[in-house]
Amino acid sequence: MLFITRLLALLCLISLSLFAKQAYAAQESAFEITPLVGYRFGGDFEVNENDTVTDIKLTEEVSYGLLLAWDVDSKRQGEFLISHNNTEFSSLDNAIASNNNLSITYAHIGGNVPISKGVAPLFITGGLGLTHLSPEDSTLDNETRFSMNIGLATKIAVTENVNFRFGGRIYATLFNSDSHIFCDEAACAISLSSDLWIQSEINAGVTFTF
Repeated sequence: MLFITRLLALLCLISLSLFAKQAYAAQESAFEITPLVGYRFGGDFEVNENDTVTDIKLTEEVSYGLLLAWDVDSKRQGEFLISHNNTEFSSLDNAIASNNNLSITYAHIGGNVPISKGVAPLFITGGLGLTHLSPEDSTLDNETRFSMNIGLATKIAVTENVNFRFGGRIYATLFNSDSHIFCDEAACAISLSSDLWIQSEINAGVTFTF
């Protein structure tokens, strides 16, 4: 947990420094803060045990996030995203896990570009960063892996400085096909048989522009 905390702090500093640089170069550049609430889907784990591949599913749950955005030029924005949810394994028949609860946090830095104009303009958004998976069972190791996201979003103006934002993203977390995760001192709860772990998310929020 200390590692991910330091990493998130570093990413925040990078985001703020990029914003400061752009603000210095263009005095009219804007900075946006968007609290998000959403719903996260997917996240099945493919498990290879005794040469048999089976699926272990995660329950679909509400997610919470925070999106920071700053102008790069007249069209593009940089973004820093944190998105978190608490879920559980719908089935995990493994004696080393005392409970099935799992927290999943994405921390990504990226940007967006517009693809249409109008009352509800569309833009493509994406980023790179880390996925942090934290089992509630304290005897099992946390997992932190590289990941990426891509999505589509729109903003509807309410006032000059307030917008409603709606969007969706797909997250892809990188694993080796022979990875073992959620291990204790003696064994591992899951042995993966795929290279990419996929989740999707729809969300909405209110964007405040400064």
